[in-house]
Amino acid sequence: MAQVREIKCPHCDEWTLWSGHIDDRCLYCNGFLEPRKFSREVEKKVNKQLLLEHDYFFIKPTDGPIKRELKSFLNSIRWIFYYLQILFFCFVSLILVLVSLLAG
Repeated sequence: MAQVREIKCPHCDEWTLWSGHIDDRCLYCNGFLEPRKFSREVEKKVNKQLLLEHDYFFIKPTDGPIKRELKSFLNSIRWIFYYLQILFFCFVSLILVLVSLLAG
């Protein structure tokens, strides 16, 4: 259980109870007690959701369990091939650098 403390509200300058959660609100003005942390957390959630929506096979809430698993599997295969391509190009670049160093 979280320890309840008092904190001064940044909006109305009244002392109010604070349990340490990001979404705690003032008892007097109903403003967030830590607005910067709250907005940062909301921004992280929105960015994570945007990344999921821009995935190749977007998993919709209406998809069935088999369709979700299939889309998740295909997305992971896609990312594996993406990183394998990057690894291949790095390997080829390393070989070219070594050949050019040994030749000259």
